[in-house]
Amino acid sequence: MSFDVVKFCGLSFKGVTRSILLRESEYLKLIITVNAEFIVEAYKDKKFMAIINDNYSTFDGQVPYFFSKLLSPHDAEKISGSDFIYDVIDRCKATGQTIFLLGDNRVNNRAAVEYVKEKFGVNCVGFSPTFEPYPFSKQNDMQIRSELEKVNIDYLFVGFGAKKQEFWMSDNYDYLQSLGIRAAVGCGGTFGFLSQNIKRAPVIIQRMGLEGFFRFVKEPKLFRFRRLIKSFVFFKYIFKK
Repeated sequence: MSFDVVKFCGLSFKGVTRSILLRESEYLKLIITVNAEFIVEAYKDKKFMAIINDNYSTFDGQVPYFFSKLLSPHDAEKISGSDFIYDVIDRCKATGQTIFLLGDNRVNNRAAVEYVKEKFGVNCVGFSPTFEPYPFSKQNDMQIRSELEKVNIDYLFVGFGAKKQEFWMSDNYDYLQSLGIRAAVGCGGTFGFLSQNIKRAPVIIQRMGLEGFFRFVKEPKLFRFRRLIKSFVFFKYIFKK
């Protein structure tokens, strides 16, 4: 049985399969990869909740994905930005389309771009803007737009971090569509993994839902501990309709 929309934690997940996300459309697709932290933040910020509900949201976190299937069986796939980028790379390799990597620090961004170009032979361009809280300054926004307009982009991956990347994509929807971009994906720390500068958790750890814990062990910083604790709060919303 196929589902176009899966309801979980009071949110609507519309990006339920890779085929849906990669399907050609005349409109720009904003793709939101939702983990437990996103669910918690959605109940703190109605604008963020609207962005999740109104766009192509996927199950990113393994634990929310597991409980969504347990409570109401469905055939949605678990799709994180760090996995989906390889599906897009395969598409672009076959079609000659272009990927743009926007965000992260300059070292990771540059290394990720080079990795995609050299490993897969795909057209890939990137830019790491000045780090700022959102909303960005006019100067920073203009610089980002200047870089985006230098190349014809098919797929845009935005690695600004949770909420910042989603707000930026949503606020710039009309502009990004005017550039002819097919899909814009919020992808968090994907470029760090793609650059090979940061080791991603082994697949077995990912499937156990312990990827966040793995990152904390590898990089024991306070903000990562806080994110782990926040992730558990999503359980209070699992019976929301």
